[in-house]
Amino acid sequence: MEKNARKLLDKYIAGNCTPEEKSIIEDWYHQLPVGKAAPNYSLIAASKQEVWKRLSLDSKSLKLVIVKWVAIAASIILCLSVGLYFIKRHDLAPLTAKRSLKNILPGGNKAVLTLADGSVVNLDDVKTGQIADQSGIVIRKAKNGQLEYIIKEIPNGTVTGSNTIATPRGGQYQVTLPDGTKVWLNAATTLKYPYAFAKNERLVELNGEAYFEVYKDRSRPFRVKTEAQTVEVLGTHFNINAYRDEAIVKTTLLEGAVKVSTPLSSVNLHPGEQSLLNATSDRLSLNEQVDVDKEMAWKNNVFAFDNEDLRSIMRQISRWYDVDVVYQGKITSEKYEGEIPRNSSLAEVFEILELNHVHIDAKGKVLTIKGN
Repeated sequence: MEKNARKLLDKYIAGNCTPEEKSIIEDWYHQLPVGKAAPNYSLIAASKQEVWKRLSLDSKSLKLVIVKWVAIAASIILCLSVGLYFIKRHDLAPLTAKRSLKNILPGGNKAVLTLADGSVVNLDDVKTGQIADQSGIVIRKAKNGQLEYIIKEIPNGTVTGSNTIATPRGGQYQVTLPDGTKVWLNAATTLKYPYAFAKNERLVELNGEAYFEVYKDRSRPFRVKTEAQTVEVLGTHFNINAYRDEAIVKTTLLEGAVKVSTPLSSVNLHPGEQSLLNATSDRLSLNEQVDVDKEMAWKNNVFAFDNEDLRSIMRQISRWYDVDVVYQGKITSEKYEGEIPRNSSLAEVFEILELNHVHIDAKGKVLTIKGN
């Protein structure tokens, strides 16, 4: 199929397409957002090589790609790769714009901080500068919007108390913990941590997804506790996906070494490896060939799908756009792969899903996926 698409594109660039072939390519253009420049041969040729590098075609799975390239020609090439089976069947589905989706924007920096005394701070609204002072530990919002802790002076004796930072659906945030560890929180994530770590360990509790860059301190192991497992490190970079609505808890190591433990078993990870914990059976397994770029795509502001079913994709969309998803009829079991920038509007995501024969009705913030 890739060979046929290349051939068709080359004919278009050379101006040798039949009227039917030209119509197929240009039909994609007419379905793109208003205001895009018309395609031209030089633009297509210039973008062709870059686009094909990013495509890996597999006839067993459908392709999702965002129609949001600067060059309209690149968009046409992408659409060709996404919809090879559409072209073959000559049944290009029209895009039905949903006005209600245009007002649903992607998530952003949103979080709520709950202090040790129970007071709540909406980090979206608070101004840059000091937020609170807890026993000599200053909490402040930096100019870049991140939350950070600065230890000024801790009085003699043990300082106790914890803080909780929670991102809503449609939110994300970055926090630098009292020990210097940096944490990126994905949407619908909660992180609980002491505002002064103990002398012998650094323990935090996570529900959701977060990426950690742990400050090295060999005298105090850093532990991340979720409902089903505990991850122990000394100083390293890793990602944990532990949403309650996901069947698998995934811990992915980028740098250093970590130990993942459950009451029944444990596994040591090396860079580029991932532990998989089945939420129902408590079975812990090792994935030695994980696609680290895919696992970290959310932090790089991209949805990356690799052989994922529609329900898995919609769970991610639901969290990021703060929408509810319901299903009607028999839902396809097809697998999808591709990338969509997380700064796309929900209307743009909707258009991509429709190109892949996913039919959606939208009422307010409720999406109804209609099966066959």
